[in-house]
Amino acid sequence: MKSSNPSGVSRRTLAKAGIFGAAGAAAAPLLAACGGEGGGDKGDGELDFWWWGSDPRHEYTQKIVDAFLAKNEGITIKPSPNEFDSYWDALNVSVSGNNAPDVLQQDDRYLRDYADKNALLALEELDIDLSNIEEGTLETGRFDGKTYGIPTGVNAMALVVNPALVEAAGVAMPDDKTWTWADFMQFTADISASGKAIGNSAITFPNESLFNVFARQRGESLYTEDGKLGFTPETMNAWWQMVLDLRDSGAIPEASKIVESFAAGQDQAPLATGAGATEFYWTNQIGALQKVLGSELVLLRVPGESEGAQPGLYLKSAMFWSVSRTTSDRAAAAKLVDFLLNSDESLDLMLGDRGLPANMAQRERILPQLPADQALGAAYIADLTPDLAAGPPVPPVGSGSAADIMLGVFETMIFDSTTVEETTASFMEQLSAEIGA
Repeated sequence: MKSSNPSGVSRRTLAKAGIFGAAGAAAAPLLAACGGEGGGDKGDGELDFWWWGSDPRHEYTQKIVDAFLAKNEGITIKPSPNEFDSYWDALNVSVSGNNAPDVLQQDDRYLRDYADKNALLALEELDIDLSNIEEGTLETGRFDGKTYGIPTGVNAMALVVNPALVEAAGVAMPDDKTWTWADFMQFTADISASGKAIGNSAITFPNESLFNVFARQRGESLYTEDGKLGFTPETMNAWWQMVLDLRDSGAIPEASKIVESFAAGQDQAPLATGAGATEFYWTNQIGALQKVLGSELVLLRVPGESEGAQPGLYLKSAMFWSVSRTTSDRAAAAKLVDFLLNSDESLDLMLGDRGLPANMAQRERILPQLPADQALGAAYIADLTPDLAAGPPVPPVGSGSAADIMLGVFETMIFDSTTVEETTASFMEQLSAEIGA
């Protein structure tokens, strides 16, 4: 059985492109309320603040920092914006050197990793107002009874559709509250058969978050609460078989074209260039796609939500605010996180870029200010929320490798180098080894 990656496209490449929205010591006792250990040469009130993102995010985040400093005399901030790949490389070096940034963005794939490395502070010890954040949202950053990340905001997975291409293909738009995966297969095959566009480019089928939705619809999950694999081989076999059936029906492209789309990145993938009618993305990615495409998109629920054991969709924390265990000034770090989450100045600038705000009062306040693309995502989330089940557990240590593993086994399968069953077995074996299951 082959395990090569024909395109050589890594998870970080895909994350950077926007396609995939990247074992430690036991926790030490909490530190005293006004200081930290190993904080380097920084003095009280001096904070290193790290985040990743695009240039527009860097620009408005600096404005947030300026607004915070104007209200907090005696605190200084050293901002360190970065792009996704370099962020995690630099953070790993910083944490290894016991000099982690005081306040930092975190991702759900890595939150437990860094907490288990004893790099993050349990945030219950800080004076941060969480009264306007729903308990279910806070749970996404909590494990082992402690909160290590406070969500910046929430996203949801959606099928993003170019309605103009669907109309040109002479295909009816589905009822997304009742449609099944079989309906999706027919819908995309019919679009491809029209010759107007490819039904779906398949670049997000090797996305563990999308597979997790499929597994949750069957009453399973990617991971269990205790950090094991939470799905059966039969469920993943069904997932891969559907992908092959889509390929064989022409609903998605041939293998070489899929690999080309992977390498091209989000801005050059078929949906963004007008060559593809549908793709699965997170709601906060819609604006960038519409900007490149130059026309309106529509958000549909992922198929299969009404046919399984439970809804598979959930509100995902877009990212988290975390605080280093070694912060030189806990009080100042708490003030910064509180400002980012709760202040009008912060949310007027951030809007929905880091997800629809976790602070429910701020979410309601800024809705009229949202640009059209963010308003589209907000409306989708509002419509979806009453029908959702509880979200999945925080991923275990080692889960950051899942996307690379899934991409590798997916590519060998679509090139017919492995069977469905071999593909599933390889994924489960490799990921189990990474998470220690």
